Amino acid sequence: MKIFGEWIKLRKGIGIAAVSIMLALALVASGFAPAGAAAEKERVAKIGLAACFTGPLATLGTPFGEGMIDHVRYINEQGGIDGVKLEVVWYETKAFVPGCIIAHRRFVEQGVVIEHIIQATPAEAVLPFSQRDEMPATIITALTPHLISKPQWYAVSYVDWPSLFMMAIKWIKENRWTEERPMRIGYVFYDSSSGWAGLDATKYFDRMGIEFVGYEVIPFIGCIDTSTEILRLAGKKPDWIYFSSYGTPTITFVKDAARLEIQQKGIRLMASPNNMVQEVLNIVGRDANGWHLGKATPCYFETEKFPGMKTIAEKAKEYRGIKLEEIKDFYTGGWVHSAVAVEAIRLAVEKVGYQNLTGRAVRDGLFSIKDFDTGFVPVITISEDAPFIIPTYGIYQISGEGFHPIDWTEPIPSLYKSPQEFERALEK
Repeated sequence: MKIFGEWIKLRKGIGIAAVSIMLALALVASGFAPAGAAAEKERVAKIGLAACFTGPLATLGTPFGEGMIDHVRYINEQGGIDGVKLEVVWYETKAFVPGCIIAHRRFVEQGVVIEHIIQATPAEAVLPFSQRDEMPATIITALTPHLISKPQWYAVSYVDWPSLFMMAIKWIKENRWTEERPMRIGYVFYDSSSGWAGLDATKYFDRMGIEFVGYEVIPFIGCIDTSTEILRLAGKKPDWIYFSSYGTPTITFVKDAARLEIQQKGIRLMASPNNMVQEVLNIVGRDANGWHLGKATPCYFETEKFPGMKTIAEKAKEYRGIKLEEIKDFYTGGWVHSAVAVEAIRLAVEKVGYQNLTGRAVRDGLFSIKDFDTGFVPVITISEDAPFIIPTYGIYQISGEGFHPIDWTEPIPSLYKSPQEFERALEK
């Protein structure tokens, strides 16, 4: 009987142990695991990337995506945001509207708190969903009217397209024009919201003593020849052509302009900010010689003015084997946009705590960024009245297959956000 009693106790002990194990497994499966490694794993903030590693903007989208991902890796190596790790969630979109809408929906499902969208047109289409889902974004573009909302959910790279256009024309007039007659300007842009928005600047040319001779539109998708558009505009005898395009259409236009010897005919060429970038120059080579252009991200050799470029160069080499002189403009742009997103998350965590981290909290952080020094670009301040990262840009010229800094443009306030200040700036 004693032996039988001991056997009963043993069975009870085994049963209790089995129940304990099953309860523990159930807790882990349900997410109520004990504090420790599992709890630490939950302290993650997700950033979405509507990527375009393929398609007509892949020339720029690929280095941007790589730069953004590398910056997040760098931040995580520094300990993240007060122990909160960052995770990049990306989906290929080709910067097309349907792909960006689908990517946004997936970001919402996965708990992303801020996303990056490349190009204005898809961003305009996604905006109503961003408002509904309360998810902020940084948009790799300048401001267009359809990217404005109340409250503001999007921060963009640059001021707005009319202001950028006007900065270039004002600089040309003050630094490259010596004749008594009005300067004649033509405009070529790819078929996108950003290109069409630039036309709003031309309404103010008369008061600046500038004659606008007309514009031409080239395709965004399937742009294989721009000869007709170039010759048609050249026939109107502009002194300068201002060109706004990105990716494949830019390469086609530059090659065609060189083949048609447009500059030899006395027509000078100016590209909008970060249009004629290292990524493009690597392809077109000497066909771009003589072009003037705007650049809002520094060249690899401008480390004295922008010391953060040393960090970018170091990590580009470590992560991807990229040499200093091979660093592309949009790779730096990826670091810039990522740094802004990370700062917005940091401010949100600081204000509401990790447990209350939401898209709305990150939005509030995004539009309270002030005097933020990345070391890559001028100090950044973002607000709902000025929802852009970089208010002005440098002027460069291409010669010998390289960029040569010339000057820095005077900032002109946003036509869309500050129309009266915009007009006053034209009078200076």
